[in-house]
Amino acid sequence: MQPLELGFVGTGNAFAPEGLCWNGFVAGGRYLFEAPPSGLMALNRLGVDPNALEAVILSHHHGDHFLGLPSLLLHWKYQGRERPITIVGPPRTMHLAQTIGEAVYPGLFEGNYEIQWHEAEPGKSLQVGELLIEPVEVEHDSRLSLNLGYQCELRGRRFAYTGDTAMCDAVLDLARASEVLVSECASRDAHIPIHMNLVDDIPKVREAMKGDATLILTHLTPDVDDNGFANTIVASDLETYRF
Repeated sequence: MQPLELGFVGTGNAFAPEGLCWNGFVAGGRYLFEAPPSGLMALNRLGVDPNALEAVILSHHHGDHFLGLPSLLLHWKYQGRERPITIVGPPRTMHLAQTIGEAVYPGLFEGNYEIQWHEAEPGKSLQVGELLIEPVEVEHDSRLSLNLGYQCELRGRRFAYTGDTAMCDAVLDLARASEVLVSECASRDAHIPIHMNLVDDIPKVREAMKGDATLILTHLTPDVDDNGFANTIVASDLETYRF
């Protein structure tokens, strides 16, 4: 069985509390989940070549998950990318990226490589290189076009990512099906209707998982810990975990 490798470009929530980088991670060194504003910097510090990425997978369009995309596109344009890149996200991802990207970096999309845009649809799986992703709709900000989590398989290993979400049936379904679940945990005990917290919600997530499955908490505040849960990791910025 091949190891599953997840490298975190950041673990903080939208407010980057106490200097945490905004949340995102790379699976297998090739598939970047989220494009946080600090993402390009963090990829360089992790030793991941941005030109080696095969895909960027976005859960939703809040700025802490999306606004690093222009910097990645800038790198690809001027730092020698030639192979195609796939960008997966909710409806309007391409429109939003092009509108913002052209406004902040005119000519950004006049590159020497192809961008393959895919609008993720709940219940419709998508193969990107070696990564199989199955989007699921989660409960977050209803004003956005769509909020997604992802069930994934990479080289025979199953992992999932909740994206940003309140507790909902989709989160528990992801928990039941995964060897490794990357779950948002936006605070220790704050009651934020569109997010989960450590005290009220994560016990339900952990209970739904198989005993030997691993839970990784991210999108954090610094006071989030493992709360004594078995097989639970609180992710750290710029750390890579292998399973």
